[in-house]
Amino acid sequence: MKYNYFEIDKQGDLKKRDQAAKVKHSYFEVEKSGELKETTQAPKKNFITKKGFFTDYIDINVGYSLIIPLLLGVIIGLVLDSRFQSKPVFTVIFILLGAISSFYNLFKLIK
Repeated sequence: MKYNYFEIDKQGDLKKRDQAAKVKHSYFEVEKSGELKETTQAPKKNFITKKGFFTDYIDINVGYSLIIPLLLGVIIGLVLDSRFQSKPVFTVIFILLGAISSFYNLFKLIK
């Protein structure tokens, strides 16, 4: 198996070599103008991201946004059915409205 060796000369041109050279680690950074510049130190790794209360507990928020509209629909439906003596009508209507609201909340969270 034959290997090809290359190096970058002082002008930044790529030159082919006959043998492997000792490896010198070079670090590069991109300037604001878009130019590639060689630096003497390794890039700093800043992997710290800000997290708020709602981003830390997004799975809990999904659960609440799905369950609360359904529970409110059941409670409001039962209260209205007991007040107007029409047992399943308001409960079914408000459960459907709660389900529609839950899916709307889920759609907003996904988007």
